[in-house]
Amino acid sequence: MLNQTAEITVAIIILVFALFVAMLWVPIDSETPAFYTFRRQTNIGDAFLPLVAAVGMAVFAAIHVILSWRRVRDDGSDAPFDALSMLYLLIFFGIMAVSLGLMFWSGPLLLSQFYGSGESAPTYRQMRSSFPWKYIGFVVGGTVMVFGLITLVEGRMRWNRLLIAILSVLVLILIFDVPFDTILLPPNGDF
Repeated sequence: MLNQTAEITVAIIILVFALFVAMLWVPIDSETPAFYTFRRQTNIGDAFLPLVAAVGMAVFAAIHVILSWRRVRDDGSDAPFDALSMLYLLIFFGIMAVSLGLMFWSGPLLLSQFYGSGESAPTYRQMRSSFPWKYIGFVVGGTVMVFGLITLVEGRMRWNRLLIAILSVLVLILIFDVPFDTILLPPNGDF
């Protein structure tokens, strides 16, 4: 782990960079603002995603500066990087790989099971923006991701955390999909 001064320095550098990106780079480099209205239809602009990422980086860097500043330094607090740490990282990357695979393939696989295959069967590309197909991959993969990471961090599986994972994914759908007609949740933009 880094010492307290190094942590605060890195967090301040990230905070300054994130504020630079949010206030200067994104507005100058984007053709449309975060939200714009065209013919009485509100759309997400080119600046939305980079702006959300920059603001998120700035908020978490500021929180890290405050927490690092207030933390009492214990000389024996540096954790070693050992086999257990490597196993933790491997499990983390495994959870991410499985959940992203489920996110990408659960919609198309369920569609092929529901409609079958043939010349008259619709493709996932045709159905990716219609209910319920546009939510299947995001809900399945997102729920597995959130539940898997909570289970990994807590070190045990608790079924009420599954409810938290489902509610978290539903809140993301309400924030990013419901208000906008033209947005495609991941992974539907890839098809």
